[in-house]
Amino acid sequence: MNYLEIAINQIIKEQGISNEWNSLIKDELNNLDIKDDLNRKDLTHIPFVTIDGEDAKDFDDAVFCSANKSSYILKVAIADVASVVLPNTELDTEAFRRGTSIYFPRTVIPMLPEIISNNICSLVPNEIRNVLICEIIFNLNGEINSYKFFEAQIRSFKRFTYYEIENQKIKEPNILDSIESLKKLTNILLQNKAKRNALEIESTEPYINIDDAGIILDMGIHERLFAHQMIEESMIAANICAAKFLKKHYGFGVYRVHEEPESLKIENLKNFFSLKGHSNKKNENILNLINSLIRHANKDENNKLLNILILQSLKRAQYSSKQIGHFGLQLKEYSHFTSPIRRYPDLLVHRMIKNILNNSNSDFKQENLEENLSELTSLEKRAEISSRQVNQQLICYQLKKFIGDEFASFVVGVTEFGLFCEIDNYYISGLLHVSDLRRDRYIFDAQANILKGRNTGKSYRIGQKIKVQLANVVPEERKIILIPKN
Repeated sequence: MNYLEIAINQIIKEQGISNEWNSLIKDELNNLDIKDDLNRKDLTHIPFVTIDGEDAKDFDDAVFCSANKSSYILKVAIADVASVVLPNTELDTEAFRRGTSIYFPRTVIPMLPEIISNNICSLVPNEIRNVLICEIIFNLNGEINSYKFFEAQIRSFKRFTYYEIENQKIKEPNILDSIESLKKLTNILLQNKAKRNALEIESTEPYINIDDAGIILDMGIHERLFAHQMIEESMIAANICAAKFLKKHYGFGVYRVHEEPESLKIENLKNFFSLKGHSNKKNENILNLINSLIRHANKDENNKLLNILILQSLKRAQYSSKQIGHFGLQLKEYSHFTSPIRRYPDLLVHRMIKNILNNSNSDFKQENLEENLSELTSLEKRAEISSRQVNQQLICYQLKKFIGDEFASFVVGVTEFGLFCEIDNYYISGLLHVSDLRRDRYIFDAQANILKGRNTGKSYRIGQKIKVQLANVVPEERKIILIPKN
């Protein structure tokens, strides 16, 4: 068993993650009845394409964009998982129990069996697939004039990676026209996003490449390309329309909500940035302040640390049947519609939309929905923690051979019992215990968030660079012990 298998098996056990399909589900899979729906609109002649990462296996969205003198027409095709995974089946029960797919290096614990996620529902090239279409008509200013949802069949003309789109590796004229239209539309949508002051914080989650033995080959932060933004903005637009559609027909929905951050956390963040040379304006609202801090962070050599601190000050996004709005995106209505293969809330949205389209009698009650969405929020958090912990454990295995070595680090957390210091280029923090801060007795100042020496006055605060020695590593506990190196 290699390091990756050890780490994943440990996390599965710790987090209580379901990793097998029972016999009843296997029976259902053997008896799946995929019928041709003659009522579906035939869009197999339209050159839809998928654009994903190089290692993607499940393709749940495809796009096509066209333009005329007065508008842009964007068609977002999403795999019709709801026509395969039916309510009150064993398969559906297990999908809800999992809540979301969980991604590890070279490994996925899928929400749905691979025969569905990678085959039956996946929008693979040159295969006819059932989809739910969100067709959006934008005016030339990028405002949504109208939208509609309908069931259709498509045939993905080609599978592209982000890098292929970025590097213009498109030979087919009809596909090229669509991509060029989408690029123009994306630029307009990004301008609109900037106008409404939506937050643009760089990701701090690292990718890890490993070999067959589970040894890390390299790691880092994914480069964000314009091609990523093309798909992101397309999906955001479809998610906005889904939220509007549910509100119109139900009065409630499956919303992706993001509340304003707590004022105390923002005040602490503001105080920290003032030490980094940021000048605060009086009576500045929270949104403008955070955007100002993001701009300041992007100009600083400690960009990564500052972005981490900003993210830590924000609340987590969650699912709710109540329209609370999305602070980060600065949207009144927002949902998750575009990934039903890997997220159960998206599957719920599809069912609710199809219920309207097909004049079904399915009953959706808000109180039941809210309870389910609370559980799905918890499962999403579990998935994120699980992915992060596997990465951390792999990094710990890598660091074990460097015990005794010195590293540059910076403080990412301060507590009464010590400092959490992130080791440069390893995307993981270790504990430097207060008892190892010699020659003084250090007291934790909670208000200022610093450790301060009682006698010398020497202090340690978030963002401070500090040279450390790696004293010990316990991979199974994802524990790294550091000591200061003077």
